[in-house]
Amino acid sequence: MMSTSRVFALMVCGTGASTSAAIIPSWRINPIPNPPPSPILANAYSVSLMVELTGGSLFNVAGLDLNEVFSRPYIDFYNQTPFGSDTKPNPALIAVFPDLAFDTYVGTTTDQTPSVPGHGETQPALVGQSGKFRVAWGAVPNAGGVGPLEIARITIIDGGPPIGLTSVPITAGLVADSLNPNANVALPPMPIPAAFVPEPGVLALIAPLVLIRQRSR
Repeated sequence: MMSTSRVFALMVCGTGASTSAAIIPSWRINPIPNPPPSPILANAYSVSLMVELTGGSLFNVAGLDLNEVFSRPYIDFYNQTPFGSDTKPNPALIAVFPDLAFDTYVGTTTDQTPSVPGHGETQPALVGQSGKFRVAWGAVPNAGGVGPLEIARITIIDGGPPIGLTSVPITAGLVADSLNPNANVALPPMPIPAAFVPEPGVLALIAPLVLIRQRSR
């Protein structure tokens, strides 16, 4: 298995994706019911990072740094209290605490708990704490399954995408599979639910305010 510190080293260096890799990443929007299971989720949106495994491939490692495209103080993540953690919650607890389904976490393609040693050699993983999501994680041993399969869930409760975008490009994110452990597959843009994309008329009103704010700095 590729070490997670190597995953982030490759992300920083901008290594390109391999077209021969047998793992296919995608995103899924997770609808939040109305009324939401927690008041904090009233203006939130949730997405899951998914992977499809082909040709006998297994999930090896992943890395994602959302602070390359989202930054404080304009973003925060939902971390359910007291049962939420950096990894997938127990389904039995979700039945009792439905807001736990929207906790921010990383996982593997099975119920196996991922290895989350942190990022780099010395810094801890940041899975939605203090407005930061920067983590590398993997499956030991590598995990399989028929997909698409969820390997991360991200719920944003404070802040949103750049104005007018229907998706956000992921500039620092990748997955790698067991057949090509040293080949990075880049992540596609993160989708933004339609409810969070302003109508054209609203954009016309917002643009002058943005210019005024920039000139006042």
